[in-house]
Parts: sequence; C-alpha cells; structure tokens
Amino acid sequence: MDDDGDGVWCLLFILKSCFGCICGSCLGALDFACSSCGCFLIGLVLISVLVPAYGVVRPVRATVKDASVSRLALAGANGTALAYDLSFTVALRNRNWAMRAERTAPLDAELLFAGRRLEGVRLADAGRSMDPKHTDEFPVMAVSSLQGLEVGGDAAAEFARESVAGVVALELRLTGAFKYRPVHVGGSKRLDVTCPLKLPVAPATAAATPGPHFTSTAFDKVVISCY
Repeated sequence: MDDDGDGVWCLLFILKSCFGCICGSCLGALDFACSSCGCFLIGLVLISVLVPAYGVVRPVRATVKDASVSRLALAGANGTALAYDLSFTVALRNRNWAMRAERTAPLDAELLFAGRRLEGVRLADAGRSMDPKHTDEFPVMAVSSLQGLEVGGDAAAEFARESVAGVVALELRLTGAFKYRPVHVGGSKRLDVTCPLKLPVAPATAAATPGPHFTSTAFDKVVISCY
C-alpha cells in the first residue's frame, strides 16, 4: 500500500477506534494512538484546536439593546438647547472560548449628537475580567435638565432637519482597553467603537403636543452593533 493509502487507512482506523471507545474499547484506541501515524494525526487535531483557542484573539464585541426615549426635543429661550431622556443597555461580549478578557483601562461611554457631547458616564473601572463566552451588561440613563443642554445653533438646526426627515441620529462612543489571558502577547488592545442610535420620529397627530414624537417601541426592539 502506498503512503497516501496508509494515511487514509490510519485516519479510518482512528475514527473506528474512537467510535469503539464509546462502547468501552478505549484501550485499543489508545494503543494505536501511540503509533506514528496516530500521533501525527492527533498532533494535527491538537494544533487545529489550540491555535484558534489561544493563538487568535477575538476582540470584545459591543452592542446596545433595550433602548428607549421618553424625551428628545429642542428647548431653551432661543431653541438652541436639547432636552433628552433616554435609557439603554450596553452589552460587552468576550467572544473567545478559552481566554478571559481583562480590563486594563476604565470603560467609558459618551453620548453625542452632531459632534456635540451630551452625556458622559464611566461604565466600569479597570481590573475586572470577563470569562470566555461571557457577556457583561451595563444599564445607562441619559437625562438632561428640563431646560436642556445648550448645543448651539448649528446642532439645533441639524436636529430640526433630521426630525423633519424622520430619523434623529445620535452616537454612543465606547472606549476602554483589554488584555486577553492566559497567553496574551504584547500590550493592551484598545476598544474605541461607535454605536449609531437612530431614533425613528413618529408623525405628530392633531391632538399631540408640538415637536417630534419618537416611536420608542420600534427603537427598543433593535440590537445595535458598534464598530
């Protein structure tokens, strides 16, 4: 039998031995595994498992869910302030199945509109870690005063344009840093992602109060990916 035939025979024998192992024939399978072709194939299997598990880092993935809006409207004497009342949940998932993700810098979030910072919050301090395949969730509330936050004429005009167009676009920026254990090589990997929060605007009815009315029932059913 040629070399190729030997390799195929070895693979078939290993598979047969392993299935036999389920039925209690483990000793025969282990004896053959110590042969040259058996050890070679087992080595290939171990490499194909261990390299993706410990040699390839999958960065933490961020999403936003359970988002809702109670108020988002222009305010102030000149109409250049933005009054808002939003809530949502930031979810961070460690996608690695053998490495834990350790926070090496605080996890911070900023809510933005038209480049203007509306709110900032620290979601978590450095030092904690996430187990493999684990998800951490952080509830966030962003609420302005009744007078609103001054955003200036340009941002107010942009808000008016987007309200008429039917969608108001905010952004949530997340920043932090992670190391991946136990075999992390090099420095921390920086997390700096943006989550687009697009709020559909419902058409105002005759009985409704003036200003935009947001369809929060549509907004809060969406899981928003951050990139």
